[in-house]
Amino acid sequence: MRKTAATVLVDRKIFNIIIFVFILNTLFLATGFYLLNSRLPNEAEEFAIKQKMAKELVEYNRRLAKSLGVDTRSQVREALSRFSYEIELAATSEDLSRAILANGQRTQEKILQENEAKQRETVLAIINQDPRIKLIEGKARLTVKLTREQGLQVEPADALSEKTVIKISETVTLGEWAHDLTIDVEIENGRALLLMPYNPLDHIRALTREIDAIRVTLHELRSRAGFAEMMGPGVIVRIYDADDGFTSSSIIHETDVRDTVNELFAAGALGVAVGNQRLIATSAIRCVGPSILVNDERIPVNPVVIRAIGDPEVLASGLDIIKITLEVSRNLRFEIEKVDNLALPAYSR
Repeated sequence: MRKTAATVLVDRKIFNIIIFVFILNTLFLATGFYLLNSRLPNEAEEFAIKQKMAKELVEYNRRLAKSLGVDTRSQVREALSRFSYEIELAATSEDLSRAILANGQRTQEKILQENEAKQRETVLAIINQDPRIKLIEGKARLTVKLTREQGLQVEPADALSEKTVIKISETVTLGEWAHDLTIDVEIENGRALLLMPYNPLDHIRALTREIDAIRVTLHELRSRAGFAEMMGPGVIVRIYDADDGFTSSSIIHETDVRDTVNELFAAGALGVAVGNQRLIATSAIRCVGPSILVNDERIPVNPVVIRAIGDPEVLASGLDIIKITLEVSRNLRFEIEKVDNLALPAYSR
């Protein structure tokens, strides 16, 4: 049956509509794929973003120190330098989190402590210029209080001249960061010296910081020793028996696994797990009949899977010799996969 010109025209319009819809759907899919990838950065991009934020936090603390006039003090410089160094040293997101946890609050508190110390020194210098102080014989005590609600108070009220009180008010201000300031001064033979009062809250804060630092260090030590989970980039090694292998030389032995593990540690591996068994200092790898035991637990074989955290390139390079040896001399298959993010379990026995 022949198609009329009108029918051909309608068919062509339908065909054109189908093509247009197809192109439109393709554009929508491409746009959606682009947006999805732009919203979900890969591991390297995510680490770069976190590292940038951490560096901005260091710069914020640096600006805070400068605005308070304590950026040249040795304690502040040391805290900022350590914070910056820990961030530069971080190789993974977990390392960055530990660096921020260990140094972020500590650095800011050190800046505020040094600012308070600077204010105390300034008040002491002004007090020592007061003529009334120079006339005091023996010992005496006075207290200078600076609060947001009541301003400057001196006890005893007549201990300092009006000129000295005005100068302290004009020179020392609390600002938005500082707490109320109380300065105890002992005067002996015409010279004022600072008395450092015992502040339970300061003592508690200092102990809390020490506990936090100890917790971070303990977690790091437990992770390195194998008693806590470890995460980071690394390699996954899979060792297979030779194809149709049944002789002693064509199957995997505990010595092959031990040699591979030793090479990984020699190449700088921070942690290693064999068949999902985390290795610690006393771990044993041995054969019992056709089975391989790690930490006295039977692990899957063919392949034997070894995971190690460290620099993927360095770890892979460190396995070159043993890989060639097992593949060439015994026809075992030795695969190395480099990964950006790897998790090792904690030792569980």
